[in-house]
Amino acid sequence: MENKVLEYVEYLKKTKGISLNTEMAYRRDLMKLVKYLDAQNVSDVTQITVTNLNSYMLYMEKQGLTNTTISRNVASIKGFFQYLVREGILDEDVSSTLTSPKIERRAPKSASKEDVKKVLAVPNGKTPKLLRDKAMIELLYSTGIMVEELVGLKVGDINTELGYLQCHFEGNQNAYPLDRQAQKAMNAYLRSGRDKLLKGTESDILFPNISGKKMSRQGFWKILKGYAAKAGIKGTITPSMLRHS
Repeated sequence: MENKVLEYVEYLKKTKGISLNTEMAYRRDLMKLVKYLDAQNVSDVTQITVTNLNSYMLYMEKQGLTNTTISRNVASIKGFFQYLVREGILDEDVSSTLTSPKIERRAPKSASKEDVKKVLAVPNGKTPKLLRDKAMIELLYSTGIMVEELVGLKVGDINTELGYLQCHFEGNQNAYPLDRQAQKAMNAYLRSGRDKLLKGTESDILFPNISGKKMSRQGFWKILKGYAAKAGIKGTITPSMLRHS
């Protein structure tokens, strides 16, 4: 079973361009599943059942893992089984009924929910810049990551198909599930916005500025400030106010 995990990770490297940290996260998550299944005398992927996977979900909960960590594991497992089905190794995807723990989308205490909704509604259009800005604000609100993390994201850090984000900052690695709004905004941006902003330049930066370079923290702050003004919000709204608690 370990060989199948390694083959899957290699497939992701070649087809998805995942970063080294993301590669390590996939391998670590799936090897933990392999170890658990080995203890249950399940040594081949063809032997894995829905019951096995549901039992593993309960095991993770009993281990005290956070909902965010469990959600990342679910995403890794689902991706692995989808790969096994595509490759003809399995006839059916036994992970299809797995669901991630619910992670509530909440407005931060320092900003009213009404103000947040107003800001999220402003960048609504089809231009590359509007698609980028919408995706950035939705991602910030959905995950609660810091602005430094947001502007430093690489393309390989996000998986919109499985709905989660791998974030690496100052030696730390965290995974965040994306809510539906963030996934929708990211898909639209990646489909119709990012390549146009890069103007033919090769880059792994997820959110380039209009010059195709990495956006600065101050640059994003100016963008957010502009949308807050257009939304008619009185007073100041900062990136940290969008980060849900």
